[in-house]
Amino acid sequence: MKFVFSLGGLTALNLAIAMAIQWLVLVYIGPGADTDAYFSAQMLTLIPLTIFSDILIRVLVPLLIGLAGENLTANVKSLLLQSFFAFAVIAAMLSLSAYLWVPLLSPGLSKQALDRAIEMAEVMSATLVFGGLTTVLTSAYHAEQRFIYPELSQFIAGMVVLAGVFYAMPVYGIVSVAWGAVMRWGLWAVMLFKWVDWRARSRYDRTLTKMVWQRMRALLYGELINKSGPVVDRYLASFGSAGSISLLTFGNQLYGIFLALTNTVFAMPLLAFAARSMKSNDTSGLRQNYRRKLLLTGTMALAVWGIFVLCGKWALTLLVGYGKFGAGQIDVLWQLMMVMGGMLVAGVAGQMAVSCLYALGRTSVVVRLAMVNFFICAGIKVLAFNAIGIVGIAIGIVAYQLLNAVGLHIALLRALKQAD
Repeated sequence: MKFVFSLGGLTALNLAIAMAIQWLVLVYIGPGADTDAYFSAQMLTLIPLTIFSDILIRVLVPLLIGLAGENLTANVKSLLLQSFFAFAVIAAMLSLSAYLWVPLLSPGLSKQALDRAIEMAEVMSATLVFGGLTTVLTSAYHAEQRFIYPELSQFIAGMVVLAGVFYAMPVYGIVSVAWGAVMRWGLWAVMLFKWVDWRARSRYDRTLTKMVWQRMRALLYGELINKSGPVVDRYLASFGSAGSISLLTFGNQLYGIFLALTNTVFAMPLLAFAARSMKSNDTSGLRQNYRRKLLLTGTMALAVWGIFVLCGKWALTLLVGYGKFGAGQIDVLWQLMMVMGGMLVAGVAGQMAVSCLYALGRTSVVVRLAMVNFFICAGIKVLAFNAIGIVGIAIGIVAYQLLNAVGLHIALLRALKQAD
C-alpha cells in the first residue's frame, strides 16, 4: 500500500505540473488563435511521442525482465543508441516538413495561427529524441521493479520547467511553452541516465532487437489508429470557433490526469506482473489480479465522474474563471466534460485489459479492435460534430473508449481461457 501511495502521489504531482502549464497558457493567453496553434503543433510532435513511448515501454518491459544484470545493462545501452538514431531521424523529418503537415491537419486555422503552429512544431519535434531515450531507460527501471525514481526525476524536471514557463511566457509568449516541453523531456532524460553503467560495454543482441522491432511493427499500425483520435478531434475542432481546439484538448486532459494516474499506478505494474505470471504459467493469479484492479479502478472512475456531475461547474469556475477565460467558454468546457466523463470508466477498463493482452502476446487483437473502433467512431464524430458542434466530438470520444473496452475485455477472457 505504501508503494501505491508513493507512486500514485508522484504521478499525481507530475500530472498536476503538466496541467498547471496548460492552465497558465489558457488563463494568461486565453482560449483563442494562439492556444489553438499550440495544441495543433502537438499533433505530430507530442502525440507521436506518446504513441511511440507507449508501444516501446510495453514491448521492452516483458523482454527485459528475464535478463540478468550485465546482460540487461549491455542490451539497454545498445537499445539507447538505436532509439536515439531512430527518433532523431523521425524528429528531423517532422521538423523539416512542418510547413506541409500543419496546414493539412488544422485547415480551419487562420494564416497567423498556422504560422505560429508551424514555428512551435519545428521546436517541439526535438522532444521525440529525448522521449525515446526516457522510454528505454524507464523500461529498464520497470524491468527491475523500480517505479519510483522515473516519476521522481520527471517531477524535478517538471518543476524546473513550470517555473521557467511562468517567467518566460509574459516576455516570449506561447512559443516559450513549446521550448519548455523540449527542456522538460531533456532534463528528464539526463536524470534517468543515472541507471546506465558507463563502464559496461553495450552489446548488440540481434535476437532481442529483432523481437523488439517485430513487436513494435505489429503494434505500431494499431496504435497509430488508436492514438490518432486526437488528430481527428483537433482537425474537426479547427472548423469551430476560435478556442475550440483549446477547450476540447483542455477538457480531455483534465480527465486524462486520472487515466494517466491509473495507467502508471495500476496498468504498468500489472504489465510486469502479467509478464512474470505467464513465465510461471500462473494464469489464475493473473486473472484474479486483473479482476481486482479492474474493480478498484472502475469504482474510482465512477466516483470521479460522480463528483464532477455534482460540483463540476463550480470547480471549473474556481479553476479557470478569471484571467482571459470567459464565462461562455466555461459553459462549453463544462458541457464537454459532462459528456466525456464516460471515457473514465471505459478508459481504465481498457488499460487493464491491454496490459494483460500485451503480456500474453495477443497484440494483434489490440490492433484489430483499435482499427475497427477508430473508423466506426470517426464517422460518429463527423456526424455528431455537424449536428451539435464540438460536444459531438466528445460523444465520439466516449463511444470509442466504450467499444474498445468491451472488446478488449472479451478478448482477454478468451485468451486466459485458452492459456489455462
